[in-house]
Amino acid sequence: MSNGLVLAIAAVLLCAVCIWAGVWIYMRRKYVDFTNAVCGSIDQILSGEGTGDFDFDDESLLSKIQMRLERLADITEAAARESEEQKKQVQSIVSDISHQLKTPIANITMYSDTALRPELSEETRQQCLRTLKNQVRKLDSLIQSLLQMSRLENEIIVLHPRENVLKNTLFEVAESIRLRAQKKGTEVTLECPENLHVYYDEKWTAEAIFNIVDNSVKYTGDCGKIRICAEPLEIYTKITVEDNGTGIAPEHINDVCRRFFREEKSSCIEGVGIGLYLTREIITRQNGYLKIKSEEGKGTSVSVYLPNQGK
Repeated sequence: MSNGLVLAIAAVLLCAVCIWAGVWIYMRRKYVDFTNAVCGSIDQILSGEGTGDFDFDDESLLSKIQMRLERLADITEAAARESEEQKKQVQSIVSDISHQLKTPIANITMYSDTALRPELSEETRQQCLRTLKNQVRKLDSLIQSLLQMSRLENEIIVLHPRENVLKNTLFEVAESIRLRAQKKGTEVTLECPENLHVYYDEKWTAEAIFNIVDNSVKYTGDCGKIRICAEPLEIYTKITVEDNGTGIAPEHINDVCRRFFREEKSSCIEGVGIGLYLTREIITRQNGYLKIKSEEGKGTSVSVYLPNQGK
């Protein structure tokens, strides 16, 4: 083999080695850059900064991974926001419940201590015991309402809408409240077409409408009037409870269905501010809705809209 051929082969081999080394160095650099870019994107997600700016039109492998990281970042941020919102809701509920329980428990403690005083006259002691019994009843009512609220919110209570004769349900509601209304001299009237069939859960819808009528009795003065009426519409049936009570301030119309909301002027009236909240939950879970109209000093009208047909 001539020296020229040997040199040629050596030159070719040297070029091949150089090319391979160059390709290896290039690929290694690309790999390092790729790894750094992915790690940088992950670090940005972990720090809550998103994934940075990239060209999503680029069809490279890095771009595809970055697009998926962007989706992961969106999901992570949404989950973090939801978790924070749930935390705030739990804190709000605990605060509300604590506030609602504080007054009856304080009253029970105070009247219990008073009733145990040996120098107390029998008449005063009996008065303390009657007040104590009343506070226990209020506390029991509050706890039952809280349990209902919790079971509804956590979907432990499942509503089963089916076809019912509406007048039967409204009649039961009117009769269950009539005695209390009569004690105040308040008249309760019912107007509902015979054989009007509507889809709803009978037990819980009766509870929802009772809450509305109960509020009307509470906030209507002596010799007041409460009218319960039903009107079939094209898609819904409208159930309205009207009264000539104290009415609601315009700025509070949108607040009365909030959990534990009560106007300052109603602080002397028995209640905890859960009734209309439960009513709205029960009705909306049956694809219905509520409308409230009120004029301060003249009265309130609460309308429940229930679908005429099931799903």
